[in-house]
Amino acid sequence: MPFPLEIPAPLRLALPPGTGVLLGISGGVDSALALVVLQELACEVQCVTFKNFCYSEEDIDPGEQSCCSLDAIEDARLLARKFGATHWVHGVEESFRERVIDPFIRDYSAALTPNPCLACNADVRFPEFVRLARRQGCRFAATGHYARIEHSPDGGRLLKGLDPSKDQSYFLHAVSPSLFDEMIFPLGWWDKTEVRRAAAELGISVAQKRDSQEICFVPDGDRTFLFGDERSTREGDIVDKDGVVRGTHKGLIHYTVGQRRGLGIAAAEPLYVLSLDLEKSQLVVGHRDELSTVGVLADGFVPAVPDFPLEGPAPGQSVHARLRHRHRGAQVQSWRLFEDGTMRVELSESVDGAAPGQAMVLYQDDLVLGGGRITGSFDLKDDAS
Repeated sequence: MPFPLEIPAPLRLALPPGTGVLLGISGGVDSALALVVLQELACEVQCVTFKNFCYSEEDIDPGEQSCCSLDAIEDARLLARKFGATHWVHGVEESFRERVIDPFIRDYSAALTPNPCLACNADVRFPEFVRLARRQGCRFAATGHYARIEHSPDGGRLLKGLDPSKDQSYFLHAVSPSLFDEMIFPLGWWDKTEVRRAAAELGISVAQKRDSQEICFVPDGDRTFLFGDERSTREGDIVDKDGVVRGTHKGLIHYTVGQRRGLGIAAAEPLYVLSLDLEKSQLVVGHRDELSTVGVLADGFVPAVPDFPLEGPAPGQSVHARLRHRHRGAQVQSWRLFEDGTMRVELSESVDGAAPGQAMVLYQDDLVLGGGRITGSFDLKDDAS
């Protein structure tokens, strides 16, 4: 059967026949089709499945959608065998706990809203993928992410995937740019509907398998088993900005800035989470206009391009910032990056729900410029120095 999708020229140029590729395969449709694309290009493909979390050490059920469940690992093994690729499972439980789970717990315990996928990609998954690819003599490490790497003699640059509803460049922005030249994302030129349709036409068994919507080590959405800090899990008051009690929350770890649903409060107008007060165990709520800001603070900024300027954007340069994965982005008026990695960004339009702990990622068109962790917002009336 002919391959049902037109393979774009950049992929053909980067992957001539015989190119060695180590593919991370999870047992889902995306990595499965990535495998078939690589086979279609006559690459020499090896497959590895990372085991991030050992559920046998916890009294929980991983569920069928977890990437670390035995069912998912078996699906990955069968897919690799079906398409003639070698496959093995690589355990990273120790580094995953140290660099992803433990910081996740610390941040949530500090009333932040961390995104563990960012830490996983930057500190565990891709450094280890590239290391293993080198060990196996492979030119590239690949996954089924919806993003693109632009390869050139000067190195690789991270670009958005062409499907705006599935683009995953936000989750990849903190990966060291030194690794980009050895990474490739075969699916970045297609949308998810095309991928599922092609997988079905090719008879891939997981063509309609549901995507995982949960954190891989919290498959049922209940984070409480991770926390020993009672301040994060105990009930407390829901209050407005004047301190008036409006209800009771079930533990601050269940909420994030900008959240509207699940508050359990009857009000004439919708209420949103404005902030979390860990010391008082209070959830502060208010109206949507009280969430708005045009000034965002961040720390740990990681440039994704060489010579990222301390102040910008340059005249005529259009840059936008995304403050969460599904955020459409807001035009950047100016930024100032300090030597310690902290950053102040002024936007040209107001945004809602700049949640401390989430990432702010800067883009120039499709190009990822870099990103950092949101620490708060500021009033433009304040001294910005």
